[in-house]
Amino acid sequence: MCFNALDMLLRFAAENIMSFKDSIEFNTFTSSRSQHHEWHKINCYGVEALRMSAIYGANGAGKSNLLKCIDLLKDMVSSDKLSDLNLKDDLYFKFDPDGKLKPSELAIEFFTNNQPFYYHIVFNRKEVIEEELFLSGGKEDIPIYRRKNNDVNLTVENIPKEDKNTFIKVFSDAMSRIIRPDMLVLSFLGNYYSEEFPVVKDAYEWIRKLQIVLPGKRFGFLVHTFDVNQNFADLTNEILPELKTGITRLYIKKEVIDEKDIDGNPGLRMAVDASKDQPGIPQMYQKSALSNEICNIVVENDTIVLKSLVALHIDKNGNEVPMDLEDESDGTRRLIEYMPLIYSVLREDAVYIVDEIERSIHPILIKSIISKISESQEAKGQLIFTTHESCLLDQSIFRPDEIWFAQKDVDQSTQLYPLSDYNVHKTANIENGYLNGRYGGIPFLSNLSDLKW
Repeated sequence: MCFNALDMLLRFAAENIMSFKDSIEFNTFTSSRSQHHEWHKINCYGVEALRMSAIYGANGAGKSNLLKCIDLLKDMVSSDKLSDLNLKDDLYFKFDPDGKLKPSELAIEFFTNNQPFYYHIVFNRKEVIEEELFLSGGKEDIPIYRRKNNDVNLTVENIPKEDKNTFIKVFSDAMSRIIRPDMLVLSFLGNYYSEEFPVVKDAYEWIRKLQIVLPGKRFGFLVHTFDVNQNFADLTNEILPELKTGITRLYIKKEVIDEKDIDGNPGLRMAVDASKDQPGIPQMYQKSALSNEICNIVVENDTIVLKSLVALHIDKNGNEVPMDLEDESDGTRRLIEYMPLIYSVLREDAVYIVDEIERSIHPILIKSIISKISESQEAKGQLIFTTHESCLLDQSIFRPDEIWFAQKDVDQSTQLYPLSDYNVHKTANIENGYLNGRYGGIPFLSNLSDLKW
C-alpha cells in the first residue's frame, strides 16, 4: 500500500550554519529495513516518502536548529529582500576557525502539484551568492533557473511563450539588472511574475505555506477558524473530551465592539482599525498583558465583533460551567492550540513542522494524539517534529525510518541519522534501547557521585 502524494517535504540539507558544519541531510525517504505501517508511505513521482517523522536528541544536540534552518529558509523566501529579516552576522558554524570566511547553504526538496522540486541557496550573511531551482526526479533534474551572484540564467522549457528563446534571453538580461545581491530570484518571480512562471509559483507558494511551529509561536486565528469552519469545530469537540481535560466542548462567544468605548485602549484600537481596513479578515488581540488568551476581532456584516473561545465543564450536579481559556492550564491551552494541526494533518493537504511537540503536555496525552495521527489511514498531511518524549518510541506508532537522532560530534557539529541505520527487529523495545544509549541521541552525564552529589 502506497498512497499518492499531495504536498510532502522530501529532504532538507544545511551547511556551515548554526550547529551544522559540513553538509547534513534530513529526509523522509523510506528504508527497505522498515516494512510495517504501509499507509505511512506516500508515492511522490516514483519515490516513496513518509508522512511522519520524530527527531530525538539531547539538549544542545542541534535538533531544534534543523527546524530553525527550515524556518529561516521560509522567512527568506517570504521576504522581498534579506535585509528585511535583520539576519545575524554570526549564523555560521562558530567552532570552525574558517567558518566565518565560508558561505552558508540551505537546500530543500519537496513535492507539490504532482512535481518534485529542489531549491538550493548559498548566501553570505545578507547577500545571495548562488541560487537554483530544479524539477527533480526521474532520470535527470531539469533546471528552471540558475543564479550566480547577480547573473540569472533561465532554462525552464515550459514557459508559456511562443518565442521562448527570445523571451528567456531578454528576461534573463533584465533580471540580471533588477536583482540585487540581497534579493531571491524565487521570491521575485513567484511574487511578481507568477502568471509568466507558474512552475516557479508552485515552488514559491509551497515554501511560504509551510507550517512551522517553534516555541513561543501561537495559532493566532484559532478562534475565528473554529467559528467559520464547522468541520474543524466538530473534530475539535470530538477529540477534546477523549483527552480527559475536563472540557466537554468549546464554543464561541461573540461581543459587538462599540468604538466609543475603546479610546483608552490603544491595543484594541489598533486591532479594530486593522479589522476595518480588511473586512472579514481576523485580527489578533490579547485582552491584557497578564492574559495568555488570544481573541480575534473581525468585521462581519459591517459590525465589529470580538470573538473568544469558552470551554464548558460539567460540575458534580451535571450542570455546564463555562470557563475562559485563560483560566485553563498551560497544557490544556496547548492542546487546544494543537487542534488546527491535528485537523490539517488528518483532513487537509498540509506539512506541519513542530519543535518540542510535547511541551506542557502529559506524556499519555501526547502519545494519544500522535497515535491517532499514526493510525489514521485517511490522513492527508505530513507531520515532522522534535521531542524528548521517549514513550513515543514505539513501533506501533513509528517505523524505524521515521525516527531520527541528532547528536554532537567531537568538533561540536550536529550529525543526523535515522533509526533505520540500525538493524532493529520489529519486536524490539526501542524506547528501552534509546534510554540505554544504544542508538545515541541522549545526554552523556558525568558520574554524579564523583561530583559529590
